[in-house]
Formats: sequence, structure tokens, C-alpha cells
Amino acid sequence: MKKIIILIFSIFTYASIFSQQNFSGIVHYESTISSKKLDEYLSTKRKNIKNKTLIKSLDQVYLYTKAIKSKLTFSNREGLFIVEDKLSSDIHDLGQRINKTSAGGSNEYYYNDTNKTYLIKEFSIGEHFIYTNNYLKWELTQETRTMNGYVTNKATRNKGKVIAWYTPSIPVSFGPKGEYGLPGLILELEIYKKIYFVKKIVLNPKEKIEIKKPIKGIKVTEKEYQEVASSTIQKFKKNQGY
Repeated sequence: MKKIIILIFSIFTYASIFSQQNFSGIVHYESTISSKKLDEYLSTKRKNIKNKTLIKSLDQVYLYTKAIKSKLTFSNREGLFIVEDKLSSDIHDLGQRINKTSAGGSNEYYYNDTNKTYLIKEFSIGEHFIYTNNYLKWELTQETRTMNGYVTNKATRNKGKVIAWYTPSIPVSFGPKGEYGLPGLILELEIYKKIYFVKKIVLNPKEKIEIKKPIKGIKVTEKEYQEVASSTIQKFKKNQGY
């Protein structure tokens, strides 16, 4: 009977929190190279690379241990994800620069569940471009884990290459780096070489959270952006003599 009362109390507590019109929060993440990719590099790939300069560069990326900090803020069914870490003043710190770029760089990832708008504001080729994020098709599983005091469920997409652990206890369908669409906040995300994990969650903070939709930039389709990016990369390679 006591357990039932506690369960009912918890349900009503969550219902009270999430029924607020301006339910908001700040989620702090850190990201690193995933342990699987690090082991794969050290045990297999590194041994097969003959170019010592390339090995030195890759070592800076894979063996760089400082986590990259990022933040997701949300309010009233809108959200914005950004990377917080500033680039190192040392231009030769290749590992830090590449890890920050792969974590999201200076890009902004905007979510709006009210009108189903999910945008990426990307800055990587000299201009800001704004385009619609891909529709993400998830496969939900029955696997669960407890993380940061929350029970999480596992979901995958892209044939298992992307793994997310989300909690229905916080019904916000957002996560790191443009990942969205799950029935709960993503607490941990493994995507290709990177793994994001929650360090701190602040629900309904005292300060008012305002989510600003990206508007300054060249609005294109994702296909148009990829074409511009590909063309810019080819020009760069040509100018460098590749």
C-alpha cells in the first residue's frame, strides 16, 4: 500500500511540474570520443597507418581527454542546443579544435515541438546557413538504465549506429546536436565517434529562459547546403594542391 501511495504521489508530482505552461530547463552535457571508437583506433586502425604525421594528428584527436561542454535550454516546447567551450587560443591544438567541431562547433540546433520546426544554423564555410534538420526515425527498445537518478530507455537509429538513452520522466523530445523525436529528454547519446552524457539538469530555474529561433543566415534546403559545402571543400583542396 505504501509503495502504491508513493507511486501515485510521484505521478501527481510530475504531472504538476509538466502541466505548467512555461515548463523550462537547462541541461548541461559533456562529450568525448566514445570508448568503443577509442579502443578500435588503438587496437586496429592505428597499427595500419604508415604516415607518422597522420598518426600524430589522429592521436591528438583520439587521445585528447578533456571533455567538450555543451548546453540544451528549453522552454514551452522550444529548445536550443549549443556548444559552450571556446576554442583554444593555441591554433596548433588540433585535437581540441576537431573535438569541438564534431561536438557541434559554433552551430545552433533549434527545436520547436509546437509547430514541428527543427532547424540547424551552421557556420563552417564562411557563411551562416539555416536549413531544416532531417526527420529522425527511431527504434525503441525495452532496455533500461538508471542515469542521474532517472530511469532511461534505449533507442537506436541508422542501423544501430546512433544510440540514445532517454527518460520519459522529463517529457521533452530534445537532445544533443539536433537529435530529437523521442518521448523524453536524451540523457546520453552515442553518435558515430562521440558520446554525450548529462552532467547536470536544472528544471524550472528561477531565471526566465527565452529560446531564440535562428533567423540571421542564408536559408537553404539541406540538399542546397550540402552542395555548397561540397563545392567549397573541393575548391579548398584544389587551392591546397590536393
